[in-house]
Amino acid sequence: NLYDFELNASVQGNPQLKRTKVTNADLRYEFYPRAGEVLTAGIFYKHFKNPIEQYFNFGSGGASTFSYLNAAKARSYGAEIEFRKKLDFTPALKNFTFQANAAYISSKVSDTLFKLDRSLQGQSPYLLNLGLMYDLEKAGFTSTLLFNQIGERLTYVGDPTEGYPGIYEAPRPLLDLQLSKKLLKNKAEVRLTISDMLNRTQYFYQNVNDKESFQKNTDAWRFTRRNGTTFSLSFNYSL
Repeated sequence: NLYDFELNASVQGNPQLKRTKVTNADLRYEFYPRAGEVLTAGIFYKHFKNPIEQYFNFGSGGASTFSYLNAAKARSYGAEIEFRKKLDFTPALKNFTFQANAAYISSKVSDTLFKLDRSLQGQSPYLLNLGLMYDLEKAGFTSTLLFNQIGERLTYVGDPTEGYPGIYEAPRPLLDLQLSKKLLKNKAEVRLTISDMLNRTQYFYQNVNDKESFQKNTDAWRFTRRNGTTFSLSFNYSL
């Protein structure tokens, strides 16, 4: 057992947990128009036997406890598409490459004993990644701008029948930038990375009504995070 000061709760293990078994099936189509370009599309299905989820409950005096349990079964299915295209159809963009990746996922966990019929813990309904890359090969300079966002997801399982709604993580956009320059006849490289440029607050909340989407002025915030924008500068040299 341990005490998590951010959650303001005790976290306990469960020696009775069973191993989760997962059955996967997927189908993909891949097309490569030319070097550096790709178009892929796929569908997938996963079946979970005895999935493990983290749940919480309130103890005496308002003290919360987080632990783990097995549900009977769960499943998820969805579709994914990836696209990467060089933008050299016009001279002004000849050194740029655009890429995108998007996925839609539907998940459900079921258990008659615990009366579960909801989305799987930690599973977002959608995922979106966008990237714009600039490569000036002769000068040894590259830059990459990345955008990422996921849909709201159940972070900690509660028990609505006992008045303990689950804790959800609200969506938030992430924007990262990386710049690199090769030096000394390509034997050395200087790299600057700026992470989470938007520095949006991360909200973990409990729904107070039937809407699963985040309602900032209505839902109860369990806790928030704001990690800040980070800067990293590195130098690499190959012997």
